[in-house]
Amino acid sequence: MSYSDQLETKLKTYLSSLSPKAVAALVRNLEKAKAQKDKDPHLNFILTAAVTLLRKPQTGTLDLPGGEHRRGQIQRLFFSPLEDFLINETLPNRQEGRINRAVLDRVWAWLSRDVIPGDVQMVLEQAGNSAVSGERIDALVQALRTRSVDAVGETLRKSEVSEKQRRRIGIELGGERGIAELLDIQKVFAAERWLMPFLQNIPDRVNEHRLKQDLDVLRLVDKCSARFPDHVPVIAAALVERAETPSALCAFAGRLAGDEDPKVIANSPFAPFVDVVMSEAERLQILALDHRNNNPDPVAFSQALGEYHALVRGVERDMDLSLSGKWHKRLSETKRNISSEVTRELNNAHGAIRRALQVPKFDKNGVLRVDQAAIDESVRILRVVTMSRNASETLAVNDVGKRTRQAVEQTLEIVTRSLITDLGKARGQQLEAQLAAADAAIMLSEIYFGSEYAAQLRRSRQSAVSKAKNGGGDQTPNPERKLVASALSRR
Repeated sequence: MSYSDQLETKLKTYLSSLSPKAVAALVRNLEKAKAQKDKDPHLNFILTAAVTLLRKPQTGTLDLPGGEHRRGQIQRLFFSPLEDFLINETLPNRQEGRINRAVLDRVWAWLSRDVIPGDVQMVLEQAGNSAVSGERIDALVQALRTRSVDAVGETLRKSEVSEKQRRRIGIELGGERGIAELLDIQKVFAAERWLMPFLQNIPDRVNEHRLKQDLDVLRLVDKCSARFPDHVPVIAAALVERAETPSALCAFAGRLAGDEDPKVIANSPFAPFVDVVMSEAERLQILALDHRNNNPDPVAFSQALGEYHALVRGVERDMDLSLSGKWHKRLSETKRNISSEVTRELNNAHGAIRRALQVPKFDKNGVLRVDQAAIDESVRILRVVTMSRNASETLAVNDVGKRTRQAVEQTLEIVTRSLITDLGKARGQQLEAQLAAADAAIMLSEIYFGSEYAAQLRRSRQSAVSKAKNGGGDQTPNPERKLVASALSRR
């Protein structure tokens, strides 16, 4: 797939705005998706750009002439210790240690104007001076974080005895939730001296075996939790970001607590490790619904559903949540929300596929108007229909899933064969329109029935096109029906 120079430039600009930790995390996730044979056409392009940027020697962007660039980077540098704790979604149940990225701009503006304006202004002035070294700026930003911990702590203590001041802070930061996010930021900054070295000793990617059987991460976390018990939720939030299999943190919590019983874990200091897994289920649910409603990429919704299904399946395999009312309730709520959205998707499947398979028309200017939106919708829906077969329990769509699959199979098989047959009768512009519809049908059939069936359809298509161009000739019987039965028997 080719990419325009404009798209490549925009991507590189965006990646350059991220911290090295964020780019490294992106590379890890993309490599994981590639290993799982993700077919997203953008994956290799983004991965190559991110890896290239990551391998570039760090030349010290803070020392650019004039210092204007590094003035703009001070906020990012100030919040850089938070990289392991930032999320983009607003969770229904706020989880300590998981900080919404959107709050950072509000916190920075509040600090710069109301809390430590002189300190911030001094650092910005130094950053704008090209004679000041990058190392000096790093030290100033570090000192600014330390100063902010004391200043924020003092401001919050005053707000506890002044309702008016607390309301004012809430207005600036987004209510009580914003204040809670601020407390998490302060907590991480206050612990930076020991927390950052601790996280450096934790692998960037923690696999399932390490969480369930190995002792290295277990001993590190156990020792740190005993010394800093108030920071267990923060440690759990960092680990869920680094875990290749986040659901394995449930078993990890049992190992720390010395008992797999959910009730024992819930009453132990290590309950936050299960709490954070529930928050990840909630985050993935929000992400999936957001992709469904707002992301034009037709594969994003099913990918998010796949991550959600893997998490829930892992949790239910490792822990009997029926023994824990709080965690069971949270996970069940995400299931209900996901099930409702998937059911709506499945109910729309038959009509969406029929719209996508309609033969397009030419407009008055002779341009063929292919309904790409209908095709993209069908791609999204078909991937969900396919997933519903193996994830029906997680998605809670047993009955509607079965009915939908039957309707989809019949529609795809019958309409696709009809479109290919009609290719042999078409001429001129009608052949072009018929080809567009047949190609869309073959592409959708490949998603549902598999590549072997699609390859046979393409051979039949080629034969039909040859017949149309040669003006006639008998065709051999189509073997697609047999291949359909074979493809479905393997599911």
